[in-house]
Amino acid sequence: MWLGILTLRVFFSVVLAAGDTMPVAATFQLREAAMSSYAQPQPQQRTKDHWSLRLRVKRPGTGSRLAVIVLGLAQTLIMTVTVSSLATGGGLYGCSNACGTTETPTTPAIAVFFGMLMLVLPLVMGALSESWQAGVAFAMLPWFPAVLLGSNTVLAPTNTVTVTPGARGALPITSSHFGPPFWLDSAHVSTLVFSLVLFALLGFLGWVAGQALRGEA
Repeated sequence: MWLGILTLRVFFSVVLAAGDTMPVAATFQLREAAMSSYAQPQPQQRTKDHWSLRLRVKRPGTGSRLAVIVLGLAQTLIMTVTVSSLATGGGLYGCSNACGTTETPTTPAIAVFFGMLMLVLPLVMGALSESWQAGVAFAMLPWFPAVLLGSNTVLAPTNTVTVTPGARGALPITSSHFGPPFWLDSAHVSTLVFSLVLFALLGFLGWVAGQALRGEA
């Protein structure tokens, strides 16, 4: 600051000393040029703060859509297999025979891995989606084929077999009584609705996380 003022004073003294030989208009033009050049803000050097760097993720594109489709197919396969008889019988987890004992049954690590993977994949699909609607839709879609293909015991109405004693000397009469459809059965509908809402919420949270990482939140 003081160096700039001193420079201007020296410049003006030189201009005044040369005023006898320089036209007045040229003198004023030099003064205005000097003042304007000094008044302009000097560019400041930007310092790079290594502690405030933000993680940037590219916006979803064609590659992201393809990745979401592949992850959706993988989620569908995992959900379908884990509700099949292969999984419930223990063969999928390497427990064709008993895993552990009656007092201390053990859960294989692959079963835990599949359970975690089914929760992580909807988050990733939501993060790679362009909109929250797409994130929710892709997270929910694998739920439907898994329920339709693998959970026939959930979708089918409950069959209750009753035995009615026959007349004297006659055989008992057996009959079946079927309950309401699954969307009206209180024993099934709450579980189905909760699981569907859970995957939709995971897709939405994944999209929010993706927006935050891209700096668009």
